[in-house]
Amino acid sequence: MSWTVRIRAERKARSWDVHTMARRLRTAAGEDRADLPDHESLVRSIRRWESNAIAMLSERYRLLYCHAFSLDESVLFEESDNNGEKDEQQLSREEGDPTNRRDALKLGLATTLAQVLGDAADEAMEFTRRANTSAVGRSTLDHLQTVVHDLAGGYSRRTPADLFTVARLYRRKIDQLLAGPRTLKEGRELFVLAGWLSEILAWLAHDLGDPLTARAYAVDCFEHADQAGHDELCGWATDAMASIALHADRPERAVSAAVRGLSRVPTSHPLAVRLHAQASRGQARLGNHDGFEEHFAKADRLWNALPGRTPTRPDGIETGPLATYAMTAYTASSLIWLGEFEPARRHAERAVKAHEDAPDGKRSPSREAIARLDLGIALANLEAVDEAVAAGVAALDSPRVVASVRARAADLASVLAATHPQAGDEFRARLTAVRQGAA
Repeated sequence: MSWTVRIRAERKARSWDVHTMARRLRTAAGEDRADLPDHESLVRSIRRWESNAIAMLSERYRLLYCHAFSLDESVLFEESDNNGEKDEQQLSREEGDPTNRRDALKLGLATTLAQVLGDAADEAMEFTRRANTSAVGRSTLDHLQTVVHDLAGGYSRRTPADLFTVARLYRRKIDQLLAGPRTLKEGRELFVLAGWLSEILAWLAHDLGDPLTARAYAVDCFEHADQAGHDELCGWATDAMASIALHADRPERAVSAAVRGLSRVPTSHPLAVRLHAQASRGQARLGNHDGFEEHFAKADRLWNALPGRTPTRPDGIETGPLATYAMTAYTASSLIWLGEFEPARRHAERAVKAHEDAPDGKRSPSREAIARLDLGIALANLEAVDEAVAAGVAALDSPRVVASVRARAADLASVLAATHPQAGDEFRARLTAVRQGAA
């Protein structure tokens, strides 16, 4: 019996598959285990050795096998004394008899096939084991889903800095889980959860005044959503990209992001309304009145066709009001940039009312503040100075004056300074105090 047959027979006798054999050899190496190849390479070597692909093992691996099997080297690796010695007459008969040669060939093929099939069975069992090997589990996924839901629900009630720290911690945790053992189904769920957390982090970084970090997380959200085949989440990622780009004074990038998202979202979804409104806002910022009208008309048509009951996002946020905010507030901003202040005032008033009518716990203080600031800018341009300042002060009294709110307040301060310097000085002083408080 050759040594290749012996090591395979000894392994089989112990009911070890090739992966267990690799682990046993690594254990036998003791402190020198780090010098061995990685697990998969060692498994491939074991299969090669057992298939008689080499003449003899190196001394190192012979000793490791002996240690793993607790057998002497002479038992495992010494060839039989009469190996290769045959009676010449018998050999002559075998060589001369075609039947003997065919039988020998058949026997050799049968032995090889049996070995291949045996190894294939080992492989199949290992494939199955790995398919069910996971360090994740249902409870972990449920916990992460709860975290995403809680972060989204507390978005408007907790400071961006506090939320960012927690969301980033869990985003890192998901990345660790993705790098470890998990099933294919769990991997997809983790990709989706990673996307939702990155979307939250994108908006938080935006609120904290860091467009570079905000865009990076929005892109990460899109990538993980795309990998998971989650079209709606891709759309929400582009919605964040559009707002981030617009506030960073990159309107052309905002339009591009919104159009990209529209290719992933069904027209019956409120998100399609938001994305068309985002595109119209970007076109207005570019001064393209026709582009604004085109996307606004599409958004308005889809908005009016929405059913009375709209779906919620997986993090629990209702999508219907988000479409309404876009159609009123985004349109107010657009009309201001296009110099159409009277219709801008009407849309801003509708936006403020939409926020005021939202039930407790569902209002978005930062979006409401921006709507009031747009109203103030429209009123200032319509010579209603006192009302403009009142709208601006109400905006700065918001419990969530984030970076985008402060930037829009600066726009109102500039308009007041240009048209009504005294009122502008008062409002600018108020804005300075808010900025100092934020710092």
